[in-house]
Amino acid sequence: MLRLLPLFVAVIGLLPLSASAGSRLKKPAPVHYDLREGDIVFQGNAGPQSDAVRAATGSPFTHCGIVFKKDGQFLVMEAIQPVQVTPLERFIQRSLPGTFHAMRLKQAVDPASLISARNWAAKQAGLPYDVHFRWDDEKLYCSEFVWKAYEKAGVKLCEKRPFRSYELEAPAVKQVIDQRYGGLDKLPLDEPAVAPGDLAASPLLVEVPRLTKKN
Repeated sequence: MLRLLPLFVAVIGLLPLSASAGSRLKKPAPVHYDLREGDIVFQGNAGPQSDAVRAATGSPFTHCGIVFKKDGQFLVMEAIQPVQVTPLERFIQRSLPGTFHAMRLKQAVDPASLISARNWAAKQAGLPYDVHFRWDDEKLYCSEFVWKAYEKAGVKLCEKRPFRSYELEAPAVKQVIDQRYGGLDKLPLDEPAVAPGDLAASPLLVEVPRLTKKN
């Protein structure tokens, strides 16, 4: 996993640092992890979209990003509005209690495969968040960004799924679909997608070792 470092260091200086990335929740008491650059961090959030993601996927995870370190500080590159970096502690503060989780690849990737990944990731700075969850590069949502970053490094974290494979009839899901698409009949049911929970379930990932106390 340490071999992913060139990719993440290359893009970290190109991304705006988030000053306020989401509503401020009561700070949870998270599990602390022995993090490295390139680890994937997950969280559950509050709000209608997060409620819809939980209902559609059955997973507690509604958001994810990639860990970096700059000047001794851990940061998270994430696709919010826009694609940017956020201090790790602020990312954790946004997490609902008990939902912050960190994972990493079981096996490192070939450094030669990182060249295209580095070029792609660097171009995403400032890109808008995709509220319609389309599988294109014009806008990006969180798990799409993480999936594509690793795909550019030669790693397919999980299979993409069509919208129709998620639980679309749940009230929280239907509410978001109605607001953003104008009804379930207008939803592109075959649009490929990946959710944070899909990434967290990847057989290629393992939980990052936990620390007994915060360093």
